[in-house]
Amino acid sequence: MLAKIIALVVFAVVLTGCANSDFSHNYLMRGQVVSDLPNNIVVCVGLDDGAKVGQILNTYRFIMNNNYGRGTRTFTKVEKGQVIIEEIIDQHFAKVSVLKGTVNKSDMVQLNK
Repeated sequence: MLAKIIALVVFAVVLTGCANSDFSHNYLMRGQVVSDLPNNIVVCVGLDDGAKVGQILNTYRFIMNNNYGRGTRTFTKVEKGQVIIEEIIDQHFAKVSVLKGTVNKSDMVQLNK
């Protein structure tokens, strides 16, 4: 039991140390679609996240699958397509365009490197 607690504490310290590192910005950049208006798709990923014009983000949506049993997943992650960052708006937002698939408000975006 003590070994599990020590391992958990070490993991938490390492994770906290990486939270603001280049690693998290370069490899774990994630956000959400906040606007899906035609010709104005905006994601909550900006300069603070390490976003750059030309980066391709994968889009996905979580769909409820009606599995309510103990130990089952209630939501399923469904890949929806890809977007490319066209313009950085500010520290928190970027304008994107759809490369393939469909994008809806509240969909998730993620940079995979």
